[in-house]
Amino acid sequence: MYVFLGRFAPLHLGHQKIIDKMISLYGINNCLILIGSSNVINERTPYSFLFRKKLIKTIYPKINILPLVDVNNDRLWLDIVKKLETKLKTEFIFLGGSERDLKQHWSKFKTKVLIDRETEGKGISATNVRNMLNKVNIKELENLLDPKILKLLHKKVKK
Repeated sequence: MYVFLGRFAPLHLGHQKIIDKMISLYGINNCLILIGSSNVINERTPYSFLFRKKLIKTIYPKINILPLVDVNNDRLWLDIVKKLETKLKTEFIFLGGSERDLKQHWSKFKTKVLIDRETEGKGISATNVRNMLNKVNIKELENLLDPKILKLLHKKVKK
């Protein structure tokens, strides 16, 4: 099973490039998105798991999505992921946009850089997107987010 793990806070065009390529190479039935920090809401993860799942399902309605809790212990966290892999009776291959992003998974899982985050992914970062959302800089956000995602986030910011 090909897995893309992220907080998706929020889903942005860089994430979408990886997901699009993952689906085109391996087929949607062989792909899984794990939403990390599913049990956390804070400055870096300002949206609930259900809202982040809704964002992803807006663009990829048929993709399989599961939550992944945040724990402050890398070894415990890796054990949780390994148990999920066992429960699903599959082998996880983590995909991402840089070796640095995937480094945490090297010890127990296969990994593969699918696109270069800085070139193909245009260096888009969720931190930058959240900053633009806080400033309600719609013009800049149009270069970072799918219009459907921007609409959902803009509604949330207005509230």
